[in-house]
Amino acid sequence: MIWKGILLQDFKEFFPLFSNVAVPVLAGLVYFAMAIYVRKIAPMRTLITGSLTYTGAFWGFLFFGIYLATRPLQILIGPHPWPLIINNIREFCMIGFFGPAVFLAMLSFVFGEDNIPRRAIVWTLALGVTLALMFVIVNVFAIGGSEEIFRVGPVTAYDGLWFKNPRLDIRELMRILFVIRLIDPVILVFIAGSVVLWYAKNYPPEKKVLYDNMPAKLYLLGAGCYAFSFSMFFVGFLFLVAHISNQWWIYYVGALTAGILETVSLSMPVKKHVQVSEHHEW
Repeated sequence: MIWKGILLQDFKEFFPLFSNVAVPVLAGLVYFAMAIYVRKIAPMRTLITGSLTYTGAFWGFLFFGIYLATRPLQILIGPHPWPLIINNIREFCMIGFFGPAVFLAMLSFVFGEDNIPRRAIVWTLALGVTLALMFVIVNVFAIGGSEEIFRVGPVTAYDGLWFKNPRLDIRELMRILFVIRLIDPVILVFIAGSVVLWYAKNYPPEKKVLYDNMPAKLYLLGAGCYAFSFSMFFVGFLFLVAHISNQWWIYYVGALTAGILETVSLSMPVKKHVQVSEHHEW
């Protein structure tokens, strides 16, 4: 029983380090690898799907990788105002670029770049940047300072108070931040995933004869979008309804799951019983 108590104590001590450092970095590396892979295959595939699909995917994966991998920097660089500064940069990358880029990439992939009006592209990007600026401004007033969140040996991690601040006005600001995140990227990526799943279910029979593995690839891609959206929504839902705060590890696990599903989708050939090296497609 003593050794079980020691293991439990070690787990409680190192779980914050694992969930706040190891998992975000691992998830970020997955998205960096996906961005590199998309950039590699883009020249061969833009003639089929158009440049918007792969341009959007590359920048979306890249900026989301930055968002995930810089979580350790946010909490380890020092106390306030550093968590605020790094968090604002991270959130601007995710809201301003990741959400719109992935949304446009998925729509272009399903409907074709020529069927996406240029005005829709401009307004989607403008929406992302506007929401990102709103988030940054509200976040400055919502952070409420910083606190030590864990300490492992000589390593001390700090993060913003946010949820833990007792001021009622801070809680109202947190609701605004939640709504902004809900719109972008949660709803944007959810819509993108729903469109991809719809396309998988209704994949044209004449295309399926040639690309019989494409529906499976699309289902995995849509599932990845859903894993991301639901995990981020659930973290905010826990705070607003159950008042359980700072459960970001759920979101990072969801993002890692989404990255793995999308990686598997990207690596699958479009035709069964064909070597992956000979056929690369979304």
